[in-house]
Amino acid sequence: MKELKFVRVLSQLSKNELNKLQRFLESPYFNVNPKVLGLFKAVVHEGNLDDPDQVNKNRIWKKLMPDQAFHDPRWRKWCNELMGLIEKYLVCEQLDKKPLMANNLLLESVYENKLTLLYKSILNKAENDLKKNKNPSSEFHLQHFLFQRNLYDLKEYEINMESQSNLETIHEVLDLFYLAEKTKQLVNAVTRRIDFNLPIRIDLEDQLIQIVRQGAYLEHPEIGLYYKIYQIKNQKDPGPLYPGLKQSVLSHLDKFPQQEAVDIFKEMINFTTLQRNQGRTEFEHESLEWYKYGLKYDLVFPNGAFHPGHFLNIVITGIRTKEFAWTEKFIEEYQNIIPKDQKNTLVTFSLARLYFNQNQFGLVIQKLQDVEFDELTYNLDSKVLLLATYYEVEEWPAMSSLAESFRTFLNRHQKDMTPAKKLRYSNFIKYIKRLSRVKYQDRAARLRALEEIKSTTAVVNQGWLLEKAKAISR
Repeated sequence: MKELKFVRVLSQLSKNELNKLQRFLESPYFNVNPKVLGLFKAVVHEGNLDDPDQVNKNRIWKKLMPDQAFHDPRWRKWCNELMGLIEKYLVCEQLDKKPLMANNLLLESVYENKLTLLYKSILNKAENDLKKNKNPSSEFHLQHFLFQRNLYDLKEYEINMESQSNLETIHEVLDLFYLAEKTKQLVNAVTRRIDFNLPIRIDLEDQLIQIVRQGAYLEHPEIGLYYKIYQIKNQKDPGPLYPGLKQSVLSHLDKFPQQEAVDIFKEMINFTTLQRNQGRTEFEHESLEWYKYGLKYDLVFPNGAFHPGHFLNIVITGIRTKEFAWTEKFIEEYQNIIPKDQKNTLVTFSLARLYFNQNQFGLVIQKLQDVEFDELTYNLDSKVLLLATYYEVEEWPAMSSLAESFRTFLNRHQKDMTPAKKLRYSNFIKYIKRLSRVKYQDRAARLRALEEIKSTTAVVNQGWLLEKAKAISR
């Protein structure tokens, strides 16, 4: 039901946020309708958030209006009022987190209401907050510009035309805001243009880059750093530019607001990942160093916000760089932030991969032998890992049995994956079985298997298959 959108919104708020929202609704300044507060309490305190789609509006109505028949227009009105108050609460919460914006809104209000007695004290407070919260971001320059514009109004420079005023400062900070935000958005555009082949056209792109290169703009990290990212993304061979970009990020990242620092950190991870995927193996260690940096400064899982992709990528990168002890310590330390419904899967799968690459095949079998994962991809990859383990320890009957059950699994779940994905896993089964046979045949048969694996791109874990094929072909 459309009018129950507010229930789905409430179900996504934490217990602490719900308590604060209730206090907000209890304030007669914000909420003048007690039935709206009653509606909120009925929904929140009686378990209705566990399954928002099963809310019984008739039962809630009975609690609010026990002596009156259900009245749909009034019900919808209360629902809309509550949704509006939730939105207003969210705005107030954001404003509490942004003191510079709050100061500028206050300055606008005192000017609009001509509260001249407050001009000096509020201007002083706003100016001090600007100094305390100074950081290299376009958002800071925007708030600084708004402050300078409010100062212009409060000082009545529009009337005192003979005064020098603060126009030079207004233009300076406005330019910094525009160039910083524009350069940041150009990085976004070039990422989509190059990585995803999207035909994104940006007006004034070339002109802006020319402006940025001039003067002292590149000395501002909020411009210079994004310019370097933009530049490196546009190069066919970005290697020579990487040391300069890396140094800039390491020198300035801790000065950015956290969310923007997280975004810049992700750019470095994406860049190094792309380079190693293109065969530049030296970037394996660079990726791991960035992950270590990100873990140290709370950029990988900021404020405990878990991301399974980062967790697995760190494990894989640690394995590729053979930093096994560090990787095992990472899994042990950071498993505590994994949500309960994902923890067993991620930890089991990550440790199995680690043990496999340490040649601790007995531990891999212990981890995976009797495990079925809910997530299809983990199920598929764990079976590949277990097949490879059986090959390594020459458990041929177990390998053959798993290969057949794996093939049956693929057929049973073919509707859940693309034909191309199914083919990659089917080919792995085919080639690992073939390697287990030709291992005991003549060299010509082993070489034919090697060449066929080399020429087949549609196969998972091709690198491992080639390694095993070469080993038996010598």
